[in-house]
Amino acid sequence: MQYARKVWRAIGVQEKLHILIQGALLILFFVLMEWVVDHFEMQIDQSAELRAEEAADGLINGMNMLMLTGQIADPENRRLFVDKMSKSQGIFEVRMIRGEAVNAQYGPGLPEEQPQDELDRQVLATGKHVFQHTTAADGRKLLRVVMPFIASENFRGTNCLSCHHTKLGGVNGAASVTIDLSVGQRQLEEMKDRLWVGHLVVQLLLLVLITLFVRHVIVRNITRPVKKLQQAMAGIEHDMDLSRRAEIDADNPDIGDMAKSFNLLVEKLEQATDRLQLFAKMFENSGEAILITDDKRNILTVNPAFEHITHFSAAEVLGKNPRILSSGKQSREFYGEMWEIIEVTGKWSGEIWNRRKDGEIYAEWLSIAAVKNNKGEVINYISSFTDITKRKEAEKRIEFLAHYDSLTKLPNRALFGDRLRRALLLADRNKYKVGLMFLDLDKFKEINDTLGHLAGDQLLQSVAERLRESVRASDTICRQGGDEFLILIEEIQSNVELTRIADKIMVAMSRPHLLGEHSRTVSFSIGAAMYPDDADNEETLIKHADRAMYQAKESGRNSFKLYEREDT
Repeated sequence: MQYARKVWRAIGVQEKLHILIQGALLILFFVLMEWVVDHFEMQIDQSAELRAEEAADGLINGMNMLMLTGQIADPENRRLFVDKMSKSQGIFEVRMIRGEAVNAQYGPGLPEEQPQDELDRQVLATGKHVFQHTTAADGRKLLRVVMPFIASENFRGTNCLSCHHTKLGGVNGAASVTIDLSVGQRQLEEMKDRLWVGHLVVQLLLLVLITLFVRHVIVRNITRPVKKLQQAMAGIEHDMDLSRRAEIDADNPDIGDMAKSFNLLVEKLEQATDRLQLFAKMFENSGEAILITDDKRNILTVNPAFEHITHFSAAEVLGKNPRILSSGKQSREFYGEMWEIIEVTGKWSGEIWNRRKDGEIYAEWLSIAAVKNNKGEVINYISSFTDITKRKEAEKRIEFLAHYDSLTKLPNRALFGDRLRRALLLADRNKYKVGLMFLDLDKFKEINDTLGHLAGDQLLQSVAERLRESVRASDTICRQGGDEFLILIEEIQSNVELTRIADKIMVAMSRPHLLGEHSRTVSFSIGAAMYPDDADNEETLIKHADRAMYQAKESGRNSFKLYEREDT
């Protein structure tokens, strides 16, 4: 098959046209000859069937005459009549077949008068005549017809029912006639030979005429104009000058249209080349990393930004799967869902963690798009990403500053307010109490004034750390501002727990704080209130704890006071 393709490509246009035209004529001849032969065969079959029917009808008529003259009862008379019919021209064999009703009434008759095969029995059973093509032992083609004798009240002038004990419409017997088709077959073969001879003569004449005509048409209208067009194309190809155009041949519209199409193609190619150069510059100079893979997700190319972000060179990643960048922070389910979205929608974008060549994990904003051909098949994937690690750190820093004190790293008032509101809601739902402690650092201004603000900041950081050590992990410590702190204690049963925590804080504060080259001991004035015993909302709870703190400060500092309702 491959050799035939090579040969077909190697031959010229003229030879191909010859082959196609001659092949078409040959196919036309075969179709025409097949039609003629089929028609002639049909004529032979129809003639043979008519002769067979006439012979079978003659046999039936003869048997009817023997019956009318009373000679049919003698088997010899029947045999002589059948032998005479068998000697007719074109007749291969004639047989008379007796039906079961006749055998039952008159006896079985001669052996050759009994059904010989399935065809005889079929006709006797159905009462319908049958044609059958067969072949003799010497190879001759034969046509056999078996026709039934149908009992009627007027069968060719005879009342069958008067002689035979059979019912109306019953089958008394049948006539089997076989016609020799060899004469018609010989005529058919002779006709085929004459058709072949005629075809060869016509084919030779057409070959000469078509050769001259095709050569003239091709040379004038194809070979010369195409050669000129090829020269123009070769010039453009040699110089790679896409601004050049092929000459339009006005005398040959078809070739002229080819030249116009070629010029249009070159023009579009020039435009596409300019765009590709522009895209190449964008690809090379883009600040986003760009990665292109094939449909199997193997990397085909990357841009310099990819190398800058990942620290992988292009040579190190070409032909590999982008999973070499995987940080392991995303699960298989994550990637499975991501690719499922891409298969359905053709694109995906989102935040992902990847790993640089040196192992450093970084955050990136990744976009992936599937590129499909005209058949809707994916041929490439294009992904672009930017390193958002610094942005995420900045966002994290902003998020932290929005909810935490930058000096002590403790929750600020906004975050503390959210937690306090949530704690009060849970306390109402679960029927437990919430404690709030208001703490003010004693004589903090003196330390700031004597040791400086840096020492004051160090003191606040040290105090915050000791407060963390003094409360439960579930409790919330807030720097209210300056030297004031709030502590939220959830799920308590009585003020005894608040007193225990206050004592623990005072003990922790009794140890000196190292502030650079200096050492200082500080104390707290602490006030506390409980929800819902001392207040019914967060504002009142803070207010009452603040009042208790001032009572502690007025009592001499370094003390703890529980809120006490004033007498009204």
